[in-house]
Amino acid sequence: MKDLTWQALRQQAEGLRTQPNPIYRDCLALDRQINKWRKQQATSQAPKAKIALVGSSTLDFLPPALRVMACALNIDATIWTGDYGQFRQNLLQPSPALDEFQPTVVIIATEWRALNLPDESSAPDAWLAQTVAEYRALWQAARQRWGALVIQHNFEQAPYQPYGYLSAALPTGRARLIQQLNLALWQAVQTEPSVAILDVAQISGLYGKAKWHDPVLWHAAKQTPAHDALPLLAKHQMSLIGAAMGQTRKCLVLDLDDTLWGGVIGEDGLAGIQLGGDAAGEAFVAFQHYVKSLKQRGIILAVNSKNNEADAKLPFQQHRDMVLTLDDIAVFVANWQTKDDNLRQIAATLNIGLDSLVFADNNPVERNWVRQQLPEVAVPELPEDPAGYIAALHDGLYFETLSLTNEDRLRADAYRDNARRRASLANVGDIEAYLASLEMQAELRPFDELDLSRITQLINKTNQFNLTTRRVTEAQVREWMHDPNVYTQTIRLRDKFGDNGLISVMVGTQSAGQMHIHLWLMSCRVLGRRVEETAIVVLQRHALDRACYVVVGEYLPTAKNGMVADLYDRMGFTLTETRADGSKRYTLDTLPMRELPTGLQIGDHTGTGLPMVR
Repeated sequence: MKDLTWQALRQQAEGLRTQPNPIYRDCLALDRQINKWRKQQATSQAPKAKIALVGSSTLDFLPPALRVMACALNIDATIWTGDYGQFRQNLLQPSPALDEFQPTVVIIATEWRALNLPDESSAPDAWLAQTVAEYRALWQAARQRWGALVIQHNFEQAPYQPYGYLSAALPTGRARLIQQLNLALWQAVQTEPSVAILDVAQISGLYGKAKWHDPVLWHAAKQTPAHDALPLLAKHQMSLIGAAMGQTRKCLVLDLDDTLWGGVIGEDGLAGIQLGGDAAGEAFVAFQHYVKSLKQRGIILAVNSKNNEADAKLPFQQHRDMVLTLDDIAVFVANWQTKDDNLRQIAATLNIGLDSLVFADNNPVERNWVRQQLPEVAVPELPEDPAGYIAALHDGLYFETLSLTNEDRLRADAYRDNARRRASLANVGDIEAYLASLEMQAELRPFDELDLSRITQLINKTNQFNLTTRRVTEAQVREWMHDPNVYTQTIRLRDKFGDNGLISVMVGTQSAGQMHIHLWLMSCRVLGRRVEETAIVVLQRHALDRACYVVVGEYLPTAKNGMVADLYDRMGFTLTETRADGSKRYTLDTLPMRELPTGLQIGDHTGTGLPMVR
């Protein structure tokens, strides 16, 4: 490979990642190129991850695949590997090497042999409680020592059970206890911040138990899984890390003809397309059900079709076997423009990056064209048979997330409503009249326990409108809630089109008569609606109440937050320092006090004396 740019490496890595079962030797070859790129002291603006890999088996062969899968997600990963079977010692005992490494992620890669379970247990309840408590202690140690995200492998079943059917049928059988342990671990992480379970039991079953386990390799090197299964394991590990780092996709863009239904609606007509009724038609219906479920958990749906708009909408309006409706689609683009131009339009309409898009199209020519023109867009390789569409989309793990909030469930509808707001602006023309017509209502509150998960998620996922892009754990957010020297602010926004949910987060720290904005981020879908000005005025009033006469803001540049590079300038701050890395420092006097923007009803629960309604 002559071109050793990070982007070129990333494109090759993405090609491996989208395969159902990436080949290990291909990962090794690409990892050598990544290491060569590092030796050239090349730099990238990709987010960094320091991953400590500890476990109950030999892990030396996993890092190459892990680095490649990280590169595919635009994450520059450095990996520290623990010795065979030393995961308890690594996490619970002094470890100068790990302390020096300071991991941001700890993967606890345990497997079923580490449980030391007999074929039949004499005290299953006591064993279960003790085992869950032991793993909780490991998670807590990793979080307390390094503030790391913890990814815990759950436990696959042994490939061969001497008790056979009875291993799961008996309450004391080993297979039954492993099932119960896995459920108990899922339950335990609900109360453990910054801990996620990797479902290795499911992954090994998907890969195939007979191939996942290599008894020769285990006895010779104490390694599991088999070499060929390592890329799939690394792919799933990095999908969870990517989710925690905000590297997941937000929007699925769909072609129509031969993608959502069989045939060409403009030529075959409503009665001539395949949708239900036979094997192919049922496959298209099943695919729509899968897509509908993505939308219900908050994935934005859009349409990008070469079609007359009226023809393209006809099945949504009249076909009795359609699962998706027009209300499910946030942006509907049907015209005769190129697919890449339409994707740019869709991203601009939704106010999200092209790297937030996944484009599903049955046509290989269109797929290759989009890959060439827009390498930021993920394009899964759909097979010829529609029965394989679900697997092709699912195998990409594009939409993994560590949690699901009410705001997540409403996100797709919120983006659809925002697209309608933009259409309303085009009809109104005057921005002041437009904002007044929205009938906006904002509610400001300090952080609270009810919003804790959503606040943490928003901090760790927001990339564009994010002044510092600092990532945090849920435990850190909870500490801010109870620190009298820390100012916290959330904003919720509603209007006549719907509820946008929690869309802005700010954290300020008080020191020596100054209020420092440690963290400020906002959902891009509410830009230009006076929320930014409102957030600053409320902070300014709080600072003045605390005898802080200067507000200090920082801009720390990343590859994605260029849109806010001049935000503090626009907010009236004074630039006081520009550093070599492009970061900037600003100040704002709290006097004279600013007025709140008009056109926004404000309910204030921050204790700053703002009127409840303006």
